[in-house]
Amino acid sequence: MKNEAEIRKQISIIEQQLKKKPKSANLLHDLGIGHYLLGEFSDSIKYLQKAVDLAPKKVAFLFNLGNAFNENDQPDLAIDIYLRALDQNPNHIPSLNNLADCYEAVSQFDKAHELFHYLTRINGENALSHFNLGNFFLRQNQHIEAAKCYEEAIKRDETFADAYHNIAWILHQAKADEEAMEYVRKGLNADPNHDEILGLRKKISDPKTR
Repeated sequence: MKNEAEIRKQISIIEQQLKKKPKSANLLHDLGIGHYLLGEFSDSIKYLQKAVDLAPKKVAFLFNLGNAFNENDQPDLAIDIYLRALDQNPNHIPSLNNLADCYEAVSQFDKAHELFHYLTRINGENALSHFNLGNFFLRQNQHIEAAKCYEEAIKRDETFADAYHNIAWILHQAKADEEAMEYVRKGLNADPNHDEILGLRKKISDPKTR
């Protein structure tokens, strides 16, 4: 990612271009993204909203505006924007993913679960869809269902170290440390420097760290 100085330089260039083309949706969008990258979400929303007003059917603009609202701790507004993006493209995977996250953030768990599950159907060969559904189950303390999802993720991507870690963690919580260590080993084969897996291995191996 560009450093702050580079981003601010790019913002300055866009601002100069906007003086000549104040109604350019693309320039307003790019300016909003610049502020987003700097964590200046209120400014990001201001410019992204202007871009969306000029190009209300552009999915990328709507998606990024939704992201800005979400990062600005306004998940309800983000939900509205993601739904508008999905009106334009019902199977826009990033909007579906982030909409599910927002539904969970506002405690609409049934809707979140429905969307996470739906993503495993329309994007089933993507390991991340199964992993995200597993994480949802894990946050709901449904460990068995979570583990099944992580296994599905591994079937699609045998190098998915985070999935190995989460299964190992679930097994460790169930005091099945021998089985947990098997997943630790598989995870480290996929990513020998995975900090969380290394930490879990130490915790399992050394009772003093438990």
